[in-house]
Amino acid sequence: MSNQLISIIQPGQALMSLRDSGYSFPTAIAEVIDNSLEADANNINVKLFESINGNKKKHVERVAIADDGYGMPIDVLHRYMVIGHSTRWMKKDTIGKYGVGAKLAALNFALKIEAWSRTSSNEAWQYVCFDLQEALDFEQSGKAEQVGVNAPTEQEIPEEYRDLLSGETGTLIVWSKVDRLENGRAAASVNDLIAELTKELGRIFRVFINDGINIKLNNKKIVHHDPLFLMDDSWADQLLTKELKKTAPEQSPKKGNKHFGATVIADRVPIMTVDGKEATLTLTLYPREVTRARGMGGDTLAKKLRVPENQGSLSFMRLGREIAYTNVPRIFGRGVAEADRFIGIEVSFPPVFDEYFGVRNVKRGVEPFNDLRNKIRDELKNYLETARKLLEESWNQIAQQTKAHSGEHSRMEEELAEATKSMPKPPKRDELPPKEQEKEQDQELENLAEDTGSDSSKEEKESYKDSKRGLPFVIENVSYPGKSFIDIRHLSNQTIIRINTRHRFYREMWQPLNEIAEKDAGSVNGTDAVRTARRAVEGLTLMLAAYAKAQSMEQNPHQYDDLTAYWGQFVDTLMSKIKGVV
Repeated sequence: MSNQLISIIQPGQALMSLRDSGYSFPTAIAEVIDNSLEADANNINVKLFESINGNKKKHVERVAIADDGYGMPIDVLHRYMVIGHSTRWMKKDTIGKYGVGAKLAALNFALKIEAWSRTSSNEAWQYVCFDLQEALDFEQSGKAEQVGVNAPTEQEIPEEYRDLLSGETGTLIVWSKVDRLENGRAAASVNDLIAELTKELGRIFRVFINDGINIKLNNKKIVHHDPLFLMDDSWADQLLTKELKKTAPEQSPKKGNKHFGATVIADRVPIMTVDGKEATLTLTLYPREVTRARGMGGDTLAKKLRVPENQGSLSFMRLGREIAYTNVPRIFGRGVAEADRFIGIEVSFPPVFDEYFGVRNVKRGVEPFNDLRNKIRDELKNYLETARKLLEESWNQIAQQTKAHSGEHSRMEEELAEATKSMPKPPKRDELPPKEQEKEQDQELENLAEDTGSDSSKEEKESYKDSKRGLPFVIENVSYPGKSFIDIRHLSNQTIIRINTRHRFYREMWQPLNEIAEKDAGSVNGTDAVRTARRAVEGLTLMLAAYAKAQSMEQNPHQYDDLTAYWGQFVDTLMSKIKGVV
């Protein structure tokens, strides 16, 4: 048995294991950008070099990240590849602190890392590199002691990278022998990979970009994306301004982009204090141009604005740099509702809180410990409820405006028009001449326009009448005295149904049910829902009893047997055809 001291690590194989550190491509690139920002860079350029691999798949073969920061002195550059080395090791006032991020991030996707840097325009560019495949070869041949990084040497920047460097000083990092960025692996395609990288970097570094730092990807400037909708001239502002020019050009600005600002519900509210420094909470409700009407949180515009991915997500900001945009288990008191995708939540903290937030050495993800989690949940509770109520009010206002414009039952009328095409037709009756029929229908629709308040102008009245012509059923809520619940007018080719909103059935059953139906599931009070449902069951039962009672008032009640049979048949048919309209 040998008493010889042996190394605690086999560097080549250990680094191969560390290649699976779990970085996404955007978070890996962000680690390098962090170093550029620490070096006071104003301009950071990222470029992906594509090629076709042996499997005839398009992939990224090299990645270059360049900056115009103050560069690395030779001794620092020499140790750039060293896992665990950092000039900011364990500091509490810098973005980086562990000395592992940029190295592990590179190895997650590439086998070779190269770095050029200089601190003065009077100096030559210095170069170092590390090739993991060479390290493995050395190790497997019994020369593990030769695994390491040679001293920097003078080497000019290769021609293909020179346009990425915009200053006299700075750093160029190149990942080559990239083996994990082919089509279908990191993304469906290289274009999708670029789109995802653009989106993520714009959000992660939104504060820096908003403050004037230029970050480019493949020569295109990345625009900041603010999931709280607070920053001016953001990516969302630009997108919404384009949409506005299409849909309402008279409201769009002549120059520049319009700012679509959120409503601030909580503005940097203190959550916890450590060493005199605070962790804070900011919570916003998205602008009306984004929230729009109920049920539009997953449409094309919402997806373009990245609204669905915001559902339940919290943005954790450390020194102005987002380190996580994610759901946190048990942080929402009653669970995440679909409407919460319109609520922006940001938790900001300085590095002294790292251990409380469970910040890891790779700056990916957070996991607030129990006491801090409880504090965040307690602070969130009231502000979330306020935001949810405001959203509900906004949606209700939109719903009322929509109803006033198109009628509450307009979608049902359209569905009935389709559903009744294949149903039995009523018997022919003594009909008026065609011109008289038109006159009768026009008068009935004119009366209905007056009943519903759709007659503020001649144009509005004619528009309303035109929208109802051709429909087999017209259904409107109308307020009129008396205890009649519905008024039905049968015309030659149309049936008009007026529902009396003063009737007890409408007030105690229909209206409460409608109000619940218009709400988001998460905002419905359980007690109110159960109470309304029970009253609805009572109301439906009593309606049937009242129908039977009305029949019994006739000398020959059975004369309505056919009517009852048809009624049951048509209820069954229509319910089988029409669903999800309300």
